[in-house]
Amino acid sequence: MKRRDVVLAALAAGLGLATLLYHGPGRWFFRGHVGDVAATMFVLAVLGVTRWTLRTRALVTLGIATAIELGQNVWSGGLILGSVFDPWDLAAYLVGVIIGVTYHLAHDVPLPDARPLR
Repeated sequence: MKRRDVVLAALAAGLGLATLLYHGPGRWFFRGHVGDVAATMFVLAVLGVTRWTLRTRALVTLGIATAIELGQNVWSGGLILGSVFDPWDLAAYLVGVIIGVTYHLAHDVPLPDARPLR
């Protein structure tokens, strides 16, 4: 797992925690959708332990999230898996993956060689 995956996982965990602790206006939105964004960012980061390409990790993350969302009609998970299918969650999952991929691509740019000043 690379450092950027650890940082992304920490950012996602912090965002997820913030959604749980937030009790202000629009709580339903933050808890429901921003929490889903954070969850997919976290899964994408954790999949950094594999040797998969970023594309494969993104597709697997979307697959896991979609399976969970579609499975909510069958499973009952409450806080962890949710209990009601919401098509907007699928959009939130996609946003989370896009943010995670964008983060990776932005941090994959090689920096120019540092040269000492003379």
